[in-house]
Amino acid sequence: MNMTKSILVCITLAAIAGCGYVQESGAASSKPSSSDKIALLGTPYKTMPKKAELLSESGPLALFSGETAEDTAFNESMLKNDPETPIFRNSLFLRRRMADGSHQWRLVMTTGSDWREASGMNSWSSERAKDVKMYFYVLKAKFSSDGRHLWMVCDPHTYTYLVICSYDIQDRTLRVLTDGDTIDEQPDGTILVKNKKTYLLDENGKSLGARWHDVWISPDGKIVREDESH
Repeated sequence: MNMTKSILVCITLAAIAGCGYVQESGAASSKPSSSDKIALLGTPYKTMPKKAELLSESGPLALFSGETAEDTAFNESMLKNDPETPIFRNSLFLRRRMADGSHQWRLVMTTGSDWREASGMNSWSSERAKDVKMYFYVLKAKFSSDGRHLWMVCDPHTYTYLVICSYDIQDRTLRVLTDGDTIDEQPDGTILVKNKKTYLLDENGKSLGARWHDVWISPDGKIVREDESH
């Protein structure tokens, strides 16, 4: 009988130890992943935004442009007061599809949001970052393949070009990389940017006018290569 009790005690202790191990492993596997961090971007937004337009989608997560009530009021005022050259605003939203089929919305970026400028930008990029923040208007947005950034095409309201931006999800910093109108991440890690504006000069330094060409940039904005016609 004593031997039987000893065996039962050993089995019970082993089971408890096993349960403890499973729980510990489960806790380790529940550490926030990059998708978890993305899902918590911004602040909760109660309803689907006005003029919502799908920009990109990755599994249950999707990025949308849309208008807050403040955006709508601003845009209506601009159309009324300056119908010839109005400046428009919109906002960047994240939609998360839940297991029951419902959707949760979050406001990621909008005019006056508390994101910061990334350090180390040159004066041109810093000025464009201020333009982007003053009247935020996003045209394209995608998740980076490593889950660390959002790639965006924004309108700085210069009336001559658009800008390529990177938003750091962890640090909540915005970096303006270059001008152009695409953000196509390539298998080698570069980003294909089409229609970057360049001013050509002849051998005497005389302007030959502007042209647009394609470049491939690194995630920090450095040009890796350019199209052959440049």
